[in-house]
Amino acid sequence: MRVKAYVLRDIQKAVSVPLNTLGYRDFVSEPDWHRNLISFTSILYHPGRNSVVCGLTSFDTDIMYEFNLTANAFHSLNYKNVSEQFEIKIHRSLALDSNGRIYGATACLHREDQRHNGAGGRIFCFDFATRSYDFLGVPIPPDYIQTITLDEERGLIYGCTYPVFNFFVFDIQRRALRYQHYVGSIPHIMAIDDQGCVWSTWNNRTHNLFKYDPEQNKIVFFNHSLPSAKSAANLMYPGAGPIDMMLNGGDGYIYVGEASGALLRIEPKTARVEYLGKPCPQVRLPALEVGPDGLLYGVAGFEGECHIFAYDREKRSFKDFGLIADSDNGKRCFIPHDMCITPDGRIFIGETDTRERAGYLWECSI
Repeated sequence: MRVKAYVLRDIQKAVSVPLNTLGYRDFVSEPDWHRNLISFTSILYHPGRNSVVCGLTSFDTDIMYEFNLTANAFHSLNYKNVSEQFEIKIHRSLALDSNGRIYGATACLHREDQRHNGAGGRIFCFDFATRSYDFLGVPIPPDYIQTITLDEERGLIYGCTYPVFNFFVFDIQRRALRYQHYVGSIPHIMAIDDQGCVWSTWNNRTHNLFKYDPEQNKIVFFNHSLPSAKSAANLMYPGAGPIDMMLNGGDGYIYVGEASGALLRIEPKTARVEYLGKPCPQVRLPALEVGPDGLLYGVAGFEGECHIFAYDREKRSFKDFGLIADSDNGKRCFIPHDMCITPDGRIFIGETDTRERAGYLWECSI
């Protein structure tokens, strides 16, 4: 496997304490961290532009970039020009529509004492043709948005808020909230099944499954959870549920990367959960995509022990392609957060929560 890390910005002053012991004020008061301590938290491939669209964590609110795959170069999409101060992250919230537009939503990292100082996370649509942002609304102020999933067919966006874990449904055409429900649990990202229902978890103790049915405009609550829900919860961040990744596999199943590092699948008609295995010994499985060859590709692992793997659904077998480490300098990917695959099979990975340096965008050729 050939691996290359692309550096957008980098810090000069390392963070000497755990990141979760610091708050918004700490990061914005240190000029180096304010500008340069970035993470690549959302990425997607744009086929019409042959580029990777990158949603960042950046405390200066410069959080939307494009990486041109012909020039191997970054350029800003100028979100900073339209931002408000607490919109410092696009967490797992980028989606591409059939017209090449990007839907996104903004997340935050300020603490409870500043909660009512912020306006709340916004849903936006970015149009490359006009190079402009269209802001559709703030679903549940003053909370911000950790993740969205686009249902273009029905004109809906599903999302989850932070720090209060509400599930919501947003009507794009009406630019209005259609449905909301406090659920007490939150996934990294949700997925829509072949019947049009979106899946997530509820309850802050058991993290049981639920699906929202848009035809009925209601949630169906299930009384069972994922196999390691108790131990996998809180691994992403305090209060988070066990779902690190969700993907409609195009074969009738919803595939789940559990924060424990296991790969699972859900049979939507019955909500039955099946354990498929664990690609590497470490925790976390934050990203999955269907490759051009029909295999499931993913990233798994944590804190420098991160692997790329493939899962053959017919053979029910894993292949480990090895550690994600730059082929020239040996630097390792610290914590992967999102990924995308280009038509020629290259895998791009966004990296998060680094302390010694900024997060990088990683290209892997296998």
